Amino acid sequence: MSTPVPIPPLPGPEEADAETLGMIADAVASYAVPDAARTRRVRDSADGFDAKVWRDMAEQGWLGVLVPEGQGGLALGLEAAAAIARRLGYAAFPEPYVPVAVLAARVLARAPETALRDDLLARLVAGDLLPGVAWQGVRGGIDVAGTHVRAVPAGDGVHLGGESRFIPVPGADGFIVSASADGGLGLYWAEAGQEGVDVAAERAADGTRSLRVTFSDALVPAENCLAAPGEGAAILRAALAEATVAASAEMTGLIERALDITLDYLRTREQFNRPIGSFQALQHRAVDLWIQKELARTTLDATVRALAGGAGNLDGWETAASSLKARAAIAGRMVAGQSVQLHGAIGFTDEYELGVYVNRALVLAAWLGNAAEHQRRFGERAPIGGALPGQVKGEGRS
Repeated sequence: MSTPVPIPPLPGPEEADAETLGMIADAVASYAVPDAARTRRVRDSADGFDAKVWRDMAEQGWLGVLVPEGQGGLALGLEAAAAIARRLGYAAFPEPYVPVAVLAARVLARAPETALRDDLLARLVAGDLLPGVAWQGVRGGIDVAGTHVRAVPAGDGVHLGGESRFIPVPGADGFIVSASADGGLGLYWAEAGQEGVDVAAERAADGTRSLRVTFSDALVPAENCLAAPGEGAAILRAALAEATVAASAEMTGLIERALDITLDYLRTREQFNRPIGSFQALQHRAVDLWIQKELARTTLDATVRALAGGAGNLDGWETAASSLKARAAIAGRMVAGQSVQLHGAIGFTDEYELGVYVNRALVLAAWLGNAAEHQRRFGERAPIGGALPGQVKGEGRS
């Protein structure tokens, strides 16, 4: 058996009492109101996000909940981030909260302290910087060793070469690049506009854009090394586990809204002079969807509590995150598909509100690994008959 790898430590403690978490949840619920017209408009804009909304999120402190206080953050931990992501999912906000304020922020927060790291974190918290994390190869996957970028020493810096895909941060100012080197995986900061960095946008199923970045002998100075070769893998793995949990929280909020829309439709749509929701067959299907929502919510709550304390090791965190992501992805796709059937053809159209959530569910179910990938990892690591953080009692290994 391999030796358990500890969680890379954070610079300081994180605390969020129940009252603080409740205030954050209420504030996000008041601000992030579902508005499908806004979602479509912002999604189709040149930047892919609303700069004013992003500034508002920064001013309310949401971008800094996972950032240490020493770098201008609130250090409130994963529970606060998951609460924010869940409500943003409920409102189908296209702004890249999880990719930036969770994934990028956590990579930077756990990286060794340098002037560059502190500057990037401070600008992220202020809403002045949109960093993307370039870690996946051209075929995706959930293994950090799958990077297709190579770092080669060159004088006082390194040359980066290769490609990275699936970076859902339209308009990214720069990239935290995961690159293989002779000593292992390293992390480097590369500006989006610098020579040798070519950025192309790819459309996702919901109309949003993710970035494909090609590094052609891009030179980054030595001070742009955020984690030396051999140090980057553990930092990235911890950040990805937390981002996977936050993405599952976003999916849970999406499921809740899609089900609300569907239940409202069943109450108002009439056939044979009766609301179709009065038909027993449709009631049974609605209950099935409610059960899926509750399974996702319960697993989310348990996993967040387990990871929020920072205890355990990387294998345990990843296995718990995989259990949650598989559950959320399966539930999201089921609720989306069944909601379309309960609506009829109108449910699939982009002009109808449900269509925004259906297409978003397809994207979130695949980002950071689809259900099959996470089920495979869970099955390989889960102890026979044992329990994992975030696993619902009796859930089994599915």
